[in-house]
Amino acid sequence: MSRIYRIHDGRTVRERPCALPRGTVVEAWLDVFEAGTVWVSHATKRLLDGAGPPLAPSAAVERARIPIFFPEEPRDAASLPSEDSLRVRVVAAHGIAVAWYGTTGQAGGRPLPEPTSPEDPFFTLMKMGGSANHAWRLFRTRDEAVEFMARHFPGDAKARAWADALPTARYADLLSRESK
Repeated sequence: MSRIYRIHDGRTVRERPCALPRGTVVEAWLDVFEAGTVWVSHATKRLLDGAGPPLAPSAAVERARIPIFFPEEPRDAASLPSEDSLRVRVVAAHGIAVAWYGTTGQAGGRPLPEPTSPEDPFFTLMKMGGSANHAWRLFRTRDEAVEFMARHFPGDAKARAWADALPTARYADLLSRESK
């Protein structure tokens, strides 16, 4: 089981990559609401632990508890970020789930929202070195996901069923059910 880890010692996480071989990619997302705190995937934690004493997580979330929804086959799928990157980004913004909303620069599609801050539920993310950026909508509560899916995908029973079946009702529940 792969997990996503919250590390309160963000300074150590920022310094560790200096001890890693040149060209090693370490991906850590700053917690949007808790200064100095970062979130990392299991693979990133393993890399960082290899460069010093093991990092002590203050929380761990099973990655599978952060569902991803695709209402259609994404254009430029080769530019999609890894599922770990996407899930870590969502948890760092205190989300419980995420839906793909579109590809930026997509002609003829629905207008894509412009994120205004890291707290915005809409954000863009693509694979490192990718050619297209993707718009995402994170959800902080199940109720928010149900309402959004009903409004934006009214004829899509799959979208509504996905939102209704989210395993967690809100971010605090996500953290309280997990352990270090």
